[in-house]
Amino acid sequence: MPLLLLISAGLNVVFGIALLLLWQQDRRYPYVRLWGHSWVLLGLGLAIGPVLHDFAEPGPLHDLQSLLASMALMSSQLLQVAGAADYRSRALRWRVLLPLFAAIMLVLAALGSTDFRTALVAGATVMGIGSLASAHLLWRYGRPAERWVGGGFIALALVHLSAPWLDPQARSMITYVSGLVVQTMLSLGLILLSVARAHAETRRQTERFSRLAEHSLQGLVVLQNQRAVYANPAALAIYGFTRGHSQVPDDLIEALVPQDLRGAARERHQRVLANPDARIEWEATRLDMQGRPLHIRGLSSHLEWDEAPAELMVMVDDSSRQRAVDALRRQALHDELTDLPNRNFAVERLRELTYFGAAPFALISADLDRFQLVNESLGHAVGDALLNAVARRLCRRLPPQAVLTRLGEDQFLVLIEGAADRAAVQAVADQMLALLDTPFALEGAELFVHMSLGAAMFPQDGRDGASLLRAADSAMHRAKASAGASFIFFDQAMNGASRARLDAEQSLGKAIAEREFLLEYQPKFRAGSRQLCGFEALVRWERPGKGRVSPAEFVPAAERTGQIKALGELILDIATAQLREWLDSWGQVLPVAVNVSPLQFDDAGFASRVLSILAERGLPHQALEVEITETAAIGHVDRVMPQLHRLRNAGVLCSLDDFGTGQSSLTMLRQLPISTMKLDRSMIDPLPEAQASAVVKATCALGQSLQLEIVAEGVETEVQAQAAEALGCTQLQGYHLGRPLAAAAAGALLARHLNLAAQPRGDSMPTQPPSV
Repeated sequence: MPLLLLISAGLNVVFGIALLLLWQQDRRYPYVRLWGHSWVLLGLGLAIGPVLHDFAEPGPLHDLQSLLASMALMSSQLLQVAGAADYRSRALRWRVLLPLFAAIMLVLAALGSTDFRTALVAGATVMGIGSLASAHLLWRYGRPAERWVGGGFIALALVHLSAPWLDPQARSMITYVSGLVVQTMLSLGLILLSVARAHAETRRQTERFSRLAEHSLQGLVVLQNQRAVYANPAALAIYGFTRGHSQVPDDLIEALVPQDLRGAARERHQRVLANPDARIEWEATRLDMQGRPLHIRGLSSHLEWDEAPAELMVMVDDSSRQRAVDALRRQALHDELTDLPNRNFAVERLRELTYFGAAPFALISADLDRFQLVNESLGHAVGDALLNAVARRLCRRLPPQAVLTRLGEDQFLVLIEGAADRAAVQAVADQMLALLDTPFALEGAELFVHMSLGAAMFPQDGRDGASLLRAADSAMHRAKASAGASFIFFDQAMNGASRARLDAEQSLGKAIAEREFLLEYQPKFRAGSRQLCGFEALVRWERPGKGRVSPAEFVPAAERTGQIKALGELILDIATAQLREWLDSWGQVLPVAVNVSPLQFDDAGFASRVLSILAERGLPHQALEVEITETAAIGHVDRVMPQLHRLRNAGVLCSLDDFGTGQSSLTMLRQLPISTMKLDRSMIDPLPEAQASAVVKATCALGQSLQLEIVAEGVETEVQAQAAEALGCTQLQGYHLGRPLAAAAAGALLARHLNLAAQPRGDSMPTQPPSV
């Protein structure tokens, strides 16, 4: 009998170990581990309790045996119930159960040492209740296999509960045999149930993965030794195959990878097979079954497939996005009108060429001359057609190493890679100019087009793209200043001139606001007597920290930027303030001439402001003389004439400056309301040559017939002065007689002329300048 019970205990331990080994294979299921421990503890409890009970004499050893048996059996029962609860995903209240089972163990241990029969009945009852609880958990909502195991737990509960009643010592042969059979069948049932559930879970996961793979929009391919052992429908569709396609190639890399990319694909495949942790993202061109290119983005990782390493490729067909990106890139780098590379392309290419910077190259900036006239006269549609025609002709005929781009409007840029000397660039420029000698037939008309070209060389004219573009543009603008089509190479002097021009333009506004300008006064003398008869106010710019700036620089800059009006207002203010100071000091003044830009006459209120300033200063109107050049007067006659008439009628003197440089007619000269005609220095400089003298004499005769004062400008020698006097000039002005003077020096000259000691003070002004 003890042998049979010992066999039963041993079998329980063996089955428990089997369950633990099963759990070691897949640790996702804790209930297998709980049942394994429960069966091991049940076997130990049976061995320590009923089997060894007769071998221990009453005493401490017997008490220890009872305690250990009780602990093993109660722990087994607790783990059995916990396993069943975990199987059903039910949580036990361990805070309640653990103290309860500990109390039961202590009670059973105490009874085992004093009243074995009572302890046996109590233990059988507890174990029977535990088995019934496990049966309830497995039977309820269970499948047939689970209910079969639940029935085994019910049978085990009956064995436990019947044992004390079949035999006072629970040693009935029926109990031993039935317990051995039930526990064996239940152990096998638990093992099979655990295996079946694990297999079912594996099947569910496999089906789930299969469904995900089959319905995934991403292509999944398993590659072993360059052969596809699995491909989902999305992968087949990407490459143009259908499920079960008989023409799927054996070597996918050879069939679907472009030749120049096959080496990289094979090398990645071997890396993934060799490294279980491999995870490689890639993006490359592939071919579909018809040989059309695809843009694929993929992720390759290691996978064990049929106990052999494989490459799992997850991929998407990114061809549509790539085409959109390519289209956007082309749009960003190409001109929409001419389909030439645009400014962005040119800047990027220049950055690349200058960054690596080994090979020399050149660039030619080209601008169509008077293109705006085509737009204004024939319309923008014709202008666009002309740009297209120019671009096509240049593209067809330029050498291969010359890349034509359009920077915008009517400006093009030619990049000539490998151009090491000026001769090669000159040849390309000559070819471009020659190509435009033939007219363009557009809208039934023939249009002749000329270009102005400027070239810059790398690295001598610039080390980066921006400086090279500036250099080529500077040369082009210098060429544009020449008549007709022309070509100029950049030199550093252009850079300095452009920088100075920009600096002057940017600084003018601040200079006017802070009154950095001053006037110098060049005296004019009466012919014959050489008496002082007036001054010409010449504006000067004293830039803080930079010294004096030439009027040839800042006056054109003021006209270009529209600041000439503000500068003219400042000059008038300074000049009239100086006249008022001289008048207060000496009682009399001589006329001061002020140069006026034709752009100032664009303001209809110019004459009114001049008269208002004179009134505010309390100056006689004859104290101010307004000078305007002959070219400006003729070119802006509609705007100049009304305002000159108003000034002249108010008594302000008006003079025509630089006479002889323009194209004024006798009728125009008669109509201009002027009091003075100033002969340009180009007429005075050749004197006393016979031809020059004849021209000056005729001009003076004309002026005298119109009752005008005639001023000879640029008198540099006494010979010129005497000749001008003899030919009929009434006033002389030039360095020979007097250089421009500061206000104080001019005032001293005026004082000497007026002879303060002999002249009374007053605000009157003589009709004729007094003689010295």
